[in-house]
Amino acid sequence: MIRGKGYSAAAITMLLLGVLTVSAAAQGSGDTGPVIGIFDSRCIAFAYYQSEEFMTKMNQQKADYETALQEGDSVLAEELGTLGPQMQQQAHEQVFSTGDIDEIISMIWSELPGVAEEAGVDIIVNSWDIIYKDETVQFVDVTDLMVEFFNPTEDALEMIEEIKATPAVPVQFLTEHD
Repeated sequence: MIRGKGYSAAAITMLLLGVLTVSAAAQGSGDTGPVIGIFDSRCIAFAYYQSEEFMTKMNQQKADYETALQEGDSVLAEELGTLGPQMQQQAHEQVFSTGDIDEIISMIWSELPGVAEEAGVDIIVNSWDIIYKDETVQFVDVTDLMVEFFNPTEDALEMIEEIKATPAVPVQFLTEHD
């Protein structure tokens, strides 16, 4: 859900694309439609999971778990102990498939107007949310501009290029089977 409003990213994307298309047609824009910035959510997720911010969060979670164990707080230790596997599953869905990355996008939300301006786009959407496009719609990939906010290393940037070149794995193939 986007920004806690109860609307899915796909629904908002389709609504905004519809508004822009109608707006462009009403303005008599000729052969060109809106310019849409698209991003590969897998790359954004990978950049985040390689970031210092994420590593700090993970180190704090591990420290809290160890403290709970040392203090004999088995309820908290069990709760914290289940977070690791849950986060690992979520990371796999986000990096290898098309899992929702709204919580990661929220970290750079205030920076997106600058990304749009720099890229010369009217709207930014996850490339996995596009199910149809008119031939007049122009797409600009803004993935690299968004990745920059997580300060990726050169190794991470190389991996991101590999991710871009690799098809996403359908999420149903990532889930564990009993």
